Order: sequence, then C-alpha cells, then structure tokens
Amino acid sequence: MNYLLLVGLGIIWGSSYMFIRIAVAEVPPITLVASRLVLAAFVLVIVLRATGRPIPRSRKLWGAYAVMGFLSGALPYVLIAWGEQYINSSLAALLQATMPIFTIILALFLVDDERMSWTVVLGVVLGFAGVAVLMLPDLRHGLQASLLGQLAIVASSISYAGATVFARNRLRGQPPLTSTMGQLTTGALFTMPLSLLIDRPFSLSPSPAAIASWLALTILGTVVAYVIYYALIERTSATFVSTVTYVIPIVGLILGALVLHEPVTINLLISTALIIAGVLLVRT
Repeated sequence: MNYLLLVGLGIIWGSSYMFIRIAVAEVPPITLVASRLVLAAFVLVIVLRATGRPIPRSRKLWGAYAVMGFLSGALPYVLIAWGEQYINSSLAALLQATMPIFTIILALFLVDDERMSWTVVLGVVLGFAGVAVLMLPDLRHGLQASLLGQLAIVASSISYAGATVFARNRLRGQPPLTSTMGQLTTGALFTMPLSLLIDRPFSLSPSPAAIASWLALTILGTVVAYVIYYALIERTSATFVSTVTYVIPIVGLILGALVLHEPVTINLLISTALIIAGVLLVRT
C-alpha cells in the first residue's frame, strides 16, 4: 500500500508540470498561482477544522509560515509558471528534480553540523552536469526566452531548497499539515494583491481545458498530494518518501511526450540520467 501511495504521489506531482503548461497558456502566471494558493489554503483550513486540529495563533509561528509561504509557495510557484510559458513541461519537471542537490549545498553553508562526503560531491557534480547538458544548446544563443525559462525553474529549485533548510531550523516538531496550511495561506496573501493589480483576473475567460488543469493542479497537485505526502511520512519515514524525487521527472517526461507531444531529445535523456544519478548519490 505504501508503495502504491508513493507512486501515486509521484504521478500527481509529475503531472503538475503538464497541468501548469496547459493552464499558463491562457492564465497569467501570478493569477494561476494566486488562485491555486487561495483555493488550496481554503480546503486545508476546512480539513484542519473537520479533523479537530487547531489553527495556530502564535505571531512567531505565523512569521515562520510567511517565510515558507514566500520561499516554498509564492516565489517558486510563480517562477515555475512563468518559466513554463517558454519551455516544455518535461524540461521543467527535470530541472525541478535538482532541488535536493541545492538543499545540500545551502545546508553546507547554513547548517553547522552539515558535512559533505565525496559521494555527495560526486552527486552535486553529476547534477550540475545534467543541468549544463540541458542548457548548453540555448547558452550558445544568448539570453533567449527558453534559456530564461530554464533559469527560472532552476531559481525555483534554489528557493525550495532554501525553504527546506529554513524549515529544519524553524518548523521542526510542528504538525506538518498545519504548517502546510500556514504556508499556503501566506503564499496566497503574497500573490493575490499582485494578481489583482497586474493581471486583472476578472477579465479573463479561460477555456474548459485551462480551468480543468487549474482544478487538477490545485486539488490534486496541492491538497491531495500534501495529504498523501504527510500520511506516508507518518506510516513510513521521510527517507522513504524522499524517493518520490526519482519518480517525478520520469512522469513529467512521459506525460509531456504522450499528452503534449513534446520531443524527447538525446540531451533530455542524458540529462535525466545525470540528474537522477546525482540526486541518488546526494541522498545516500
């Protein structure tokens, strides 16, 4: 059962990049993210109330939630949505898989007891080699839109990595589902005013496909995914659940090719092997 849940989680998160690619063709990135965060936060508040879990009132705790809402919600979500305007969903899923590598690097400088073995060093090198193989064709042509899109996804991975290191220090011992609610709520507060000011979302008229993708991204990719994620942590361990990292880019690659008819190039396959190998070594 645990393995089925893990694969299901990988499929949900891996398919999120496909849904973003479909939705962002008609909905501006900030509005897509803001509406996703608002609905997801609302649903999680209902879940917490229904299960009798209290909503925190501590200002210090909400301050930590705000940092997480920015680093692990508003900023990376917007960067991914913006980047996927210019690159394929499979490429975005693969670049996002570098997050554990950036987490190790940031932890090395920000966490006192963090050490880097030769195995981890090799993993970091392989991960960066995979990113380089992906970006090399576009680097030859300067700062084109596709390269900027890739850089945005890499920046989102760094933001997620920073959030992971921050959470280790500031949210250790806090109920995970409650922390997620706080993160999504503050992320919504960051993005909703920007959406109203910049995008004027009430004038938009997205197609049924874009609306369906947004709903799938919000309900499945955010609410259901986090519920499965934390249920798995309670049933197994964080180490077991972390193996979902290897499933996500593969699902993103397959769905991008089958559903969106994105090309599967030699560069993409080589990069996939290098990045997954790098993440595997970093996690050993």
